[in-house]
Amino acid sequence: MTGTEIEPGGVCWYEWGGAGEREPLATGAAALARAARTLDAGGLVAHPTSTVYGLGGRPGAEADARIATLKGRGAGPLIRLAASRGAVRDAVPDVRWTDAARRLADAYWPGPLTLVLDDGSAAGVAVRVDAHPVVRRLLERAGGLMTSTSLNVTGGVPARTRREARAVLASMTLEGGAGGWLDAGDLPLSVPSTLVRAGAEKVEVLREGALPAREVERLLESPAGRGGVG
Repeated sequence: MTGTEIEPGGVCWYEWGGAGEREPLATGAAALARAARTLDAGGLVAHPTSTVYGLGGRPGAEADARIATLKGRGAGPLIRLAASRGAVRDAVPDVRWTDAARRLADAYWPGPLTLVLDDGSAAGVAVRVDAHPVVRRLLERAGGLMTSTSLNVTGGVPARTRREARAVLASMTLEGGAGGWLDAGDLPLSVPSTLVRAGAEKVEVLREGALPAREVERLLESPAGRGGVG
């Protein structure tokens, strides 16, 4: 199998500087193992999600800052991708799960819903359990949690196809540290995840994406979830 012939559900691994090469360095389980080792070493990994390609690292301010620099955006916390809700509880024990957050997670995880939860900080923490099998398998090998954001230069369209992912990686210069790309082929046509702040007093759709805001509203307006969306 070459980098241009990815089997359904398959994945290939390229080093960051070799994203334009035809032959991958590893495929399948070996590709996932290389990606997990890169994360363990403090490196960055471009990876598929159920909506667009993402760029991730081990959770923390250092990885967030490196990714922000590559994207040309201001510093700040990024989304956390989790293998499961339990992984969120283990990694961020101060997270407060409101009734609305639990209902939304039950209904739409794994899926294209990012929840902003109260963790005692001013901004809260944004988390998602994504449905793409490759990123889920990677998270299972890499501690259950990864910081992530869309693979694009700020202001640009997030990469969805292999060609777009290659172009974005070629435009970014990784200064120090390891990096690579889990190539899962072209992703289905989609938009980024829907972002919802699920507070105790108010639920707010901050960004409508792959999950329509009306579906969120409909769920929370049901008898078990009254309280509404602001």
